[in-house]
Amino acid sequence: MKLSELQKLIFDAGIVGAGGAGFPTNKKLSDKTEIILVNAAECEPLMMVDHHIFQKHLHLIVEILNMLLDTMGAKEAIIGIKSKNRYLLNPEVVANMEGTRISVKDIPDIYPAGDEVILTYETTGRIIPEGGIPLDVGVMVCNTETLFNIWKLFNEDTPVVEKYVTIGGDTDRDITVKVPVGMKISDLMTACGYTDLEGKRIINGGPMMGKLVDIENDVVTKTTKGLLIFPEEHEVIQKRLRPMSLTLKRASAACCYCHMCTDMCPRHLLGYDLEVHKILRTASHSEVTNVDSFLQASLCCGCGVCSVIACQQMLDPQNIAMEVKGQLAKLGYRRPSGRKVEKVSENREGRLVPSNVLAERLGLRRFMGKTVTRDMRTFNPDKVYILTRQHVGAPAVPTVEVGATVKRGDVVAVTPENMLGTTMHASIDGRVVEVTNESVVIERLK
Repeated sequence: MKLSELQKLIFDAGIVGAGGAGFPTNKKLSDKTEIILVNAAECEPLMMVDHHIFQKHLHLIVEILNMLLDTMGAKEAIIGIKSKNRYLLNPEVVANMEGTRISVKDIPDIYPAGDEVILTYETTGRIIPEGGIPLDVGVMVCNTETLFNIWKLFNEDTPVVEKYVTIGGDTDRDITVKVPVGMKISDLMTACGYTDLEGKRIINGGPMMGKLVDIENDVVTKTTKGLLIFPEEHEVIQKRLRPMSLTLKRASAACCYCHMCTDMCPRHLLGYDLEVHKILRTASHSEVTNVDSFLQASLCCGCGVCSVIACQQMLDPQNIAMEVKGQLAKLGYRRPSGRKVEKVSENREGRLVPSNVLAERLGLRRFMGKTVTRDMRTFNPDKVYILTRQHVGAPAVPTVEVGATVKRGDVVAVTPENMLGTTMHASIDGRVVEVTNESVVIERLK
């Protein structure tokens, strides 16, 4: 198969990064790739989707990696997984990988091991240039579930119409479920028996980088990885409810100028010119003449080590940096990229953040230790909402009209050619009842 043919098939199947921002996978595929790096770190606490996929489907991941290696002409594939999770890997499958182009690389149990910059360094020793992408150092990073979606495309002729999601947190039982894309989160919670949500909030994603769920309106998307339930008074919720105006006032009043937020920053420790304390001070004191300090925010991955681990004043450099980064992006400003890192900090090894320390600092211990079960029931929502933007890039443009009858897997929206984007599909059989620029709503036929 030609690389261009593979790219077209993956675009048509709507495959995007299943665990992060949803970067279209077809745009990642390149004949310049030397190493395919499988991100199996699952570094945020309480997240278990990759655990379950590797435990059950490692042989399928290996199968699709071989196909990608052949098509892309890459030299090798590396599965980056925490050493503590090696037990998830089928020993027979791992043994059969000996002497092949596919290997398993243990990574330390640290946070944020899943950040592609950190993961690339830990597994290959290569450092992505500032503002660059893994391909700049010959690496393609791919999420575990994304690879599984590629396998399903070639073996089941299935586009992305369902999503694996972990539901956990303040629950009696944690589960990983397979959900139709576009199912309302409120409907999913009810169907799974999580009905006692009084005084609780849900985070879409991990406790460090996830976003608060609007329970009335939010739906499962191609990037939904976890839905974590917490009491509203818990700090992981309160932090997200705090207005930016208050966050900036607290920083202005209480920052002690220790710059521990910079000293502990995982990317700064790799040699990035990212000084978090300067971003915080510049933003909180409205020092608009200090342009470079603002532009440094474009290098921030939003991991939150600065806020949760480093800052002894309980300030929130993470959200300040991400607010600055977001505002700069809206205005079209970006720091010039491409600077190569000259030297990794000699203090890095001593400042890595162990996952158990992170969980303790977040106050998550009481929610951990439960067995997370795979619940592969079939969900039959009466209605799904297929969002036209579930990915990085331009939104997909609806291709159906109200009243159209669609089958599961039918195309309902496509991003125009020559634009970064993907394809959207119906996740249930039904009739289109609403079409807007933001979504295609499909109602199951009675």
